[in-house]
Amino acid sequence: MFAYMTKKAKKSFFKSKDDVVSMFLGLAVVVAVGGFMVNFIEKRKGSVDIPGVKNDLKIEELSQPKEGNLAADEIKVVVNDSLWKIAEREYGDGFKWVEIAKLNNLKNPDLIEKGQILKLPQIEKEVTKNIEKEDRDYKVVRGDSLWKIAVREYGDGYQWTKIWQDNKAKLNSPDKLEIGMTLRLRGKI
Repeated sequence: MFAYMTKKAKKSFFKSKDDVVSMFLGLAVVVAVGGFMVNFIEKRKGSVDIPGVKNDLKIEELSQPKEGNLAADEIKVVVNDSLWKIAEREYGDGFKWVEIAKLNNLKNPDLIEKGQILKLPQIEKEVTKNIEKEDRDYKVVRGDSLWKIAVREYGDGYQWTKIWQDNKAKLNSPDKLEIGMTLRLRGKI
C-alpha cells in the first residue's frame, strides 16, 4: 500500500518525463548562475597583482624610485605618479608640469607609466615666497584676468580671490575686468 501511494504521489508530482528534465535543467541553471556570481564577487574583492612584480613586495617598496643609474636631471616615474605630482615634488609648483612635458616631447602628458624615465628641466625650485613688495596699483591690460594677474604678481594663481576681495568696490564680478582699470594689490599675501 505504501509503495502504491508513493508511486501515485510521484505520478501526481511529476506529470511526465519532460517535467523531470525541465526541473533538473532549471536546477543546473540556478547552480551555474550562483557559481558565476560567487566567482565574480571573489574576483572583485581579491588582491591585485601587478604584472612583472613579485607578490612578496610591499606597496611601500613599489612606490620608492630606484635611483641607481639615473642622471641628476632625471627621475623615474613611480606608482600613481602624474606630471603634476612630479612637478610639485621636484619644483614645489605643480604648474611646472608643462615644462617637463615639453622637454620629454610627451604628446599626451596623461600617459606616463611606472618605471618611465623623465628628464627634468633646469628650473629653480620654488621656495615658499613671501612677497615683500609694497602695496601698489596695477593697471589692467588687454587679456588680463584676476588669475593671470595673481600668477604674474604673486606667483600663485589662487591668490586671485584676495585681489578680488581687495577690489570689490570696483569689481562687481571677478570676470568683469575693464582695460585701463586700476586695481590695488597688497604687498604681502
